[in-house]
Amino acid sequence: MIDLRLISLTATSSKLLESFVGTWILDIIKDKLDVHQYGALKCRSTTHALVDMVHHWYKAVDDGQSVRAVLIDFAKAFDHVDHNILIARLTEFSLSDVIIQWMC
Repeated sequence: MIDLRLISLTATSSKLLESFVGTWILDIIKDKLDVHQYGALKCRSTTHALVDMVHHWYKAVDDGQSVRAVLIDFAKAFDHVDHNILIARLTEFSLSDVIIQWMC
């Protein structure tokens, strides 16, 4: 007997919708983000962050300064964010009320 199962497009369609909403939000707030924001931005990856960090370290050493680093693992950091603060920040970025309500 052949084992068949249904194919669901729900996950694919939700990812597509999430991509549209994410692009919409990013278009609104991209000019307000810190220049050192690397995660979740097109053409700016963790590799860019590492290159920027190493560049600053070498520059400091060349200028006779010391370099100190504290490395923190933020695993599941978003799970610990106070969502009221997050919503307040998004409101400061002038996001549409529709988007903010959708995120709640």
